[in-house]
Amino acid sequence: MVSIGPNSQPNNMTHMFDFIDSRGPSKKKEVNLNSLMGVINNTEEFSVFKCFVEKALLSDILESYQANMTIFVPHNSAFNGIELNDIDISFARHIVKGSSLDRKIPSELLEDSAASYFVTKDQPNRLFIRNVEGTTFINDYSKIIHKDIITSNGIIHVVDKLIVPYYLG
Repeated sequence: MVSIGPNSQPNNMTHMFDFIDSRGPSKKKEVNLNSLMGVINNTEEFSVFKCFVEKALLSDILESYQANMTIFVPHNSAFNGIELNDIDISFARHIVKGSSLDRKIPSELLEDSAASYFVTKDQPNRLFIRNVEGTTFINDYSKIIHKDIITSNGIIHVVDKLIVPYYLG
């Protein structure tokens, strides 16, 4: 029988079938320990940010070999006063994407000029990078405290405060 259009089936009913999946249980994906997500998973100081990544459903992107990104990861003390149960997927996505740049940017490039802007993966948000006496600040309030954690698919810079996009702040 051939049906054409949404109303061509008798009484406009859809037929569904139950079946047993003969492929077996799905394999658990192993995390590359040298990827962005692998470093975030295995560093205790990033455990709260890891919760944000998982809530935002972005762990596969940070695990991908093609990620080629820079991410500014706040350590756990930057999340004081934030209740993780109150975070929704949208806010988590804005935080993670607002802390990520689209390519690998080492500290040499960040420190190359006194001030510069970098567009984040959460457009139109951008980060204002300013260098003062050897210290690199992001948006004039967050300071980079550890630079250039090189991974197989990107670079991590550790910051002392949570980077919140300007339209969420």
